[in-house]
Amino acid sequence: MAFFANFKKSALELKNLRCLCVTAILIALDLVLKTFLNVQVTEDLKISFAFVAVASIGMLYGPTVAGLACVVTDVIGYLIKPVGGFSPLFTLVEVAGGVIYGCFLYNFSPVKLDFSDGKAFGKSLLGNTVGVVRIAAAKVTVAVMCNLLMTPLFITIQKTMEAGSYSAEVFLVGFWTRLTKRVLKNLVEIPLHVAILLVALFPIMAAYNSVFGRRRKTVL
Repeated sequence: MAFFANFKKSALELKNLRCLCVTAILIALDLVLKTFLNVQVTEDLKISFAFVAVASIGMLYGPTVAGLACVVTDVIGYLIKPVGGFSPLFTLVEVAGGVIYGCFLYNFSPVKLDFSDGKAFGKSLLGNTVGVVRIAAAKVTVAVMCNLLMTPLFITIQKTMEAGSYSAEVFLVGFWTRLTKRVLKNLVEIPLHVAILLVALFPIMAAYNSVFGRRRKTVL
């Protein structure tokens, strides 16, 4: 029940003008990152840093707001750069990612890491074990659900429908091929993205608290 309560609490955030304004800013950041820091590796694989903006929305306002924000970013992103056609299936992937970040990071209190020396960094990292676990769990869940399952599945469905071939064997081969292509990329991305979030979420929360003059109630 507490899990579903977070969705209701997040939905209530939408009544707050502050939530709408901050989310709009982070949506704009998401679009900038997707446009200028989005590297297409292959037809099916691309590297993007827009996850920072999505994770920030999830941290500040929860799964409902993050999911809705992902709908907006996906639609506007397509209007800005209409490549490959628009599919609601891939909007669903974006929404799932936002919801997952919101579920794991809502009411999360990031800790500032100390980069003065190796010992201080290790101490600050160990002192933030719960935070590291939450961020890592969020990223791993997004990678498995969105990148390794939903995306190759939806691409295979789309390609199968375009080809007009509905053989179960061909479908499974196509899905498995696209899945295996993504495994190595995600194994490399997960620790990198976890490290980026560990560094990025604290200044984002600090800036939020500074601008609005009060500390947002957060818990580990």
